[in-house]
Amino acid sequence: MERNAALAIMDKLRIATIDHMTHIDNLDSIFEHGLLAHNNPYKKIDISNQEVNQRRNRKEPIYNKNTHDYVPLYFNPRNAMLYRNQKQFGDAIVILAFKKDTILLENTLFTNGNAASDGTKCSNDIGELEHKDWNWPMIWSSSWNDSTNADEVKWSMMAEVLVYQKLEMSQLQEIYCSSQRVESYIKNRYNLQDIKVAVNTDVFF
Repeated sequence: MERNAALAIMDKLRIATIDHMTHIDNLDSIFEHGLLAHNNPYKKIDISNQEVNQRRNRKEPIYNKNTHDYVPLYFNPRNAMLYRNQKQFGDAIVILAFKKDTILLENTLFTNGNAASDGTKCSNDIGELEHKDWNWPMIWSSSWNDSTNADEVKWSMMAEVLVYQKLEMSQLQEIYCSSQRVESYIKNRYNLQDIKVAVNTDVFF
C-alpha cells in the first residue's frame, strides 16, 4: 500500500503513536542499542509476564518467525500489562511512544489482540486494520471492568504491533511518565533534544 494511503488509514483509526512500556532502568541500554526483541542480552529488568512469554514462544503465521524475535508494541498502552506492571513497579514504568509510521517498517506485523492468545489474527497488510476483526472501540477502551464481555475487551486492548528484531531510537517521538520525579530523572540523565518527555496521567492507571 502507498505510504500516504496507509497513514490516512491510521489517522482515520486515531493511531497517533505506537507504544512500548519499559522500566526506567532499561533506558540506558535502549538508548545505546535501540529497542530490541525479547531475547536480548542488554535488558536489565524484564517486566514481561513469564507465563504469557511461554505462550509467545511460537512462530507467527506470516513470516514464520518466532514471536520472541519481534519487539512488542501496543496501539493502546493503557492495558492489562500496564496495570500489572504499575502495581509491581509504580512510577518506574514509562511508555515509549514511537512514530505511527513505525508500523510501515519492513517485516512489521500487527495483531487484533494479545499475540499470545490462540485465535488472535496477525497481518502485515495495513488495509486489514479496517476489517471487522479489528474492533477499534474495544482496542481503545480505557477499562475492561465496566463491560459484560470483560475478557474480550481486555484481550482487544492488548492488540500489538510487532517490529522485527530492532526498533531504532530515531523513531521515538515521546516518553510518557506517571510522575514528575521520573520526568525530571529522564530529562537530567539523557540529552533528548528531539524527544519530548512529559507526565501523561491519561495513559496510566
